[in-house]
Amino acid sequence: MDYWKRLSHLKLMSLQRRRERYVILVMWKTYHNVVPNSCNIKFVETARHGTKAVVPSLSKSSSMRNQTLYDSSFAVRGPKLWNKVPSNVKAERTFDNFKISLSKFLALIPDNPPVSGYTSSWSNSLVDYTPSR
Repeated sequence: MDYWKRLSHLKLMSLQRRRERYVILVMWKTYHNVVPNSCNIKFVETARHGTKAVVPSLSKSSSMRNQTLYDSSFAVRGPKLWNKVPSNVKAERTFDNFKISLSKFLALIPDNPPVSGYTSSWSNSLVDYTPSR
């Protein structure tokens, strides 16, 4: 049984998916002021999409090193992941209900992390996921 099938059989998320889930959980806590908003993440309410987090901008003339640091920072990665979560999940008022709803949502998304010796058609990150895949 390969790695992906074992994850599925054991009903486990890959390490990458668990890390992204944790970031989304911290974003929920930030939005509800359970933890300090030390990255100064801004949230915007929209009628169509619910609560969205604003992704800070970066100068187009920045070096590749700065762009990589920018893309991997919590202040950017957190809002990008938060914005992938459906509004009905983000609308949960209690942390425990949010965790349950988030886990159900994540279970619907293919979790095929890149593994040495296997090919993967995508990066497995929620940031790169689109439902048409």
